[in-house]
Amino acid sequence: MNQNADTLRVIVIGLGPIGARCARAIRREEGLELVGLLDIDPDKQGKTASEIVCGEPLSDNGKGGPRVTDDLDAAIGDGADVAVVTTTSAFDGLAPMLKSLAIRGLDVVSSCEEMAYPRYRHAALADEVDAAARDAGRSMLGAGVNPGFVMDALAVSFASMVRRVHHVRCIRRVDAALRRQPLQAKVGATMTVEHFNELADQGKIGHKGLSESVALLVAGLGRTAEPGSVVETLEPVVAEEAFDSALGVIEPGFVRGMRNVGLWEGDGLRVELDLTMAVGLADPVDKIRLDGPVQIFLKIPGSIPGDSATVAALVNRIRPIHAAPPGLLTMLDMPPAGCANRDRFPEDAAISDC
Repeated sequence: MNQNADTLRVIVIGLGPIGARCARAIRREEGLELVGLLDIDPDKQGKTASEIVCGEPLSDNGKGGPRVTDDLDAAIGDGADVAVVTTTSAFDGLAPMLKSLAIRGLDVVSSCEEMAYPRYRHAALADEVDAAARDAGRSMLGAGVNPGFVMDALAVSFASMVRRVHHVRCIRRVDAALRRQPLQAKVGATMTVEHFNELADQGKIGHKGLSESVALLVAGLGRTAEPGSVVETLEPVVAEEAFDSALGVIEPGFVRGMRNVGLWEGDGLRVELDLTMAVGLADPVDKIRLDGPVQIFLKIPGSIPGDSATVAALVNRIRPIHAAPPGLLTMLDMPPAGCANRDRFPEDAAISDC
């Protein structure tokens, strides 16, 4: 039983770079209490939140926060209200955990890319998770930057300013040199072209969730993208000069990133998402163009910063998902959520996330 109705007790599941930064943000946020940490990495077991997040044994007046465990019930401890889950991109891999969390009475917000619109790829399984959440009276949401906002939910919101749209084109260009090491690896930095193409053929490299973004956007514009109807292409971006990366020097002729394009067309609408993430990419930018009787265009120079924005997208959704109606939801079901802007450590506000 939560002793303070104004404070939500939160656990974080998955303590990679994004999960660890979420844990730090939750500890800093007034009205949120970090009560549990779950990760299967044996090197993290028993460590406190301070050790995981900042490499410090203690903080917050000598309190190191909860310790990492690989047992869900131990992480929940005396009770929790919401789980932030940052473990996998695959919805079918996450579904058992979602059901377990629902049974234990937790709402969920997750960075799982396929969870942004799970019915596109896993309709039957999504129905199972939705039923489990409804039976438990809990709410679950896939959230993030991409998918979850810049190439889908933002475009849907933008379209509210016109009466008809026949073509949506979203372009996102990201300098992967500014992103975390796992993302640089995900887009193929330092690989040979041959190795990249082999992994691409096996579905083992590149961005996850582009088809889900298309399906989410299409649904927001009143249509349905049937399973398999989104056509995706994935190709390497090859270095023409040497680039430094978190994985080492990328020599000319080696891969520095990827370009992923998703296309859908039907019922008088064409949707095109064009995503490039590469180390050393010049002129990063986000663009949305809507074509119809009235054409409108949105441009975000520099592009939305993916890592910090992903943390914000998850943490800022903790309160709204706890207040949302039960079920497996998408961003189309959620009202806008700004930052609560309630840092319990204002004197440390200038300190960057560790």
